[in-house]
Amino acid sequence: MSPNLKEIDTDKLIWKSIKEDGLDLEYAVVMPKSIANSLFCELENTLEYFTGDLTKIKVFGKVYPLPRQQVAYGDPGITYTYSGITVPALAWPTPVLAIRDLLFTLKGILYDFVLVNRYKNGLDHMGEHRDNEPDLDPRFPIASVSLGQERPFVLKHRDSRKRGPDKRCISPGLFVFVLNHQ
Repeated sequence: MSPNLKEIDTDKLIWKSIKEDGLDLEYAVVMPKSIANSLFCELENTLEYFTGDLTKIKVFGKVYPLPRQQVAYGDPGITYTYSGITVPALAWPTPVLAIRDLLFTLKGILYDFVLVNRYKNGLDHMGEHRDNEPDLDPRFPIASVSLGQERPFVLKHRDSRKRGPDKRCISPGLFVFVLNHQ
């Protein structure tokens, strides 16, 4: 299935952006739903998620189970440390490499690492975070590819802790977000 990503006409994509205080976000509907669904199924049948200590996270000194499944892929020898855990990059599987190559075609950035998060249902989640770990190179924006069930994608200003109506739902598998560091 992965070669179908090469059939996407990247010249016809319409990129939108949100630029606010502390936020520089570009997003687009990148692939037809049929390709997104096929890619999602391929990833579901291909990826094996971390087990053991790599399924735990440290928050304010306490260790908790990750509220999602996770695995990392990347170039040889790369690791990523966040919230008290160091995640090793496994060798790129074909469908994940195809997504990386699509991102290169779209934005001209050759990513060397990806953290894949799988959310089983609406109870699995990612907590508030800033993506400000020392391992992240500020010259490279964070790319997020969403596949599967539609879920809210919530962005909050780093100085804001209050809840609000500024939620944007993302459709299954269609969007690529590129969050530029500020």
